[in-house]
Amino acid sequence: MVVFRLITSPVTSAVTLKIPVRKARSLTESSIFLSEQPVYSEAQHKDNFMIIRQKMMDTSFMNFSYFAIMFMVALLAGFINVVSGGGGFLSIGALLLSGLPPANALATNKIQSLGSSLTSGIYFLRRGHIKVQQHKYVFLAAFMGSALGTTLIQFIEPALLKKLLPVLIITVAVYFIFAPNLTEPKKKPPVSLFLFSLICGAGVGFYDGFLGAGAGSFYTLCYILLWGYSIDKAQIHSNFINLASNIASIVFFIFGGKMIWSLGLVMFVGQSLGARLGATVVLARGKKVIRPMIVIVSICISVKMLLDMY
Repeated sequence: MVVFRLITSPVTSAVTLKIPVRKARSLTESSIFLSEQPVYSEAQHKDNFMIIRQKMMDTSFMNFSYFAIMFMVALLAGFINVVSGGGGFLSIGALLLSGLPPANALATNKIQSLGSSLTSGIYFLRRGHIKVQQHKYVFLAAFMGSALGTTLIQFIEPALLKKLLPVLIITVAVYFIFAPNLTEPKKKPPVSLFLFSLICGAGVGFYDGFLGAGAGSFYTLCYILLWGYSIDKAQIHSNFINLASNIASIVFFIFGGKMIWSLGLVMFVGQSLGARLGATVVLARGKKVIRPMIVIVSICISVKMLLDMY
């Protein structure tokens, strides 16, 4: 008996066929099957299949319709990322549903999410809404924190953090529902620049590199509570700091060899277009749109994570 592993499409699972040896010889001559090997354990077959599948994805095996769907997903995720944060849940979910292994999905998601933070960052910078000199230490701290988080996630399983995450995100939603006026900035930041850089930059940056879900909302919350910004100004700067953590994650995921560049670059374009639209909305109607968007996205993310766990 010979076991064959057959990939039927880029977005479906492999098919396992057990065929008598004499029939298998004639089938392998047609080059339909990817491999022929003796019967091994299921774990060995899974490892072999994942290696083959990753190599095929890196050579742009996927078809046009798949790329088109993922482009539209990235477009919507980019808009959400800029307006409220949390678009990564949509894009990562789509990548996992398409059949990518979790490590590849996380790495590829970082390529495309760079599109939203880069596009929105440039848009806000050109219009004078971000003073780079005032936030350079936060930016640098976010880069270093994300680099550490991205390195660790490739070696350990964040089981405890995944269980705590729905509670944290629900807390964010509750705050934005019941918090007093968020449209007026505070006269003086509640904490020092060093402490703010440590918590918002290094802390949230580490989380963004380690898991990343809803990091934009956490950046926004830090800018409101710890730096005294109004909600629209906080959201603008959260996109800028998120750029640092995205760049760091991409660099360190490249070293891990998990990127699927063809798919990531297509989604990068989608994210960029969605982010451009989102940035326009933030400047035009930010104070009215950002708060309800953060609440809605946070609740949806929490419900989705709780359903996945239980």
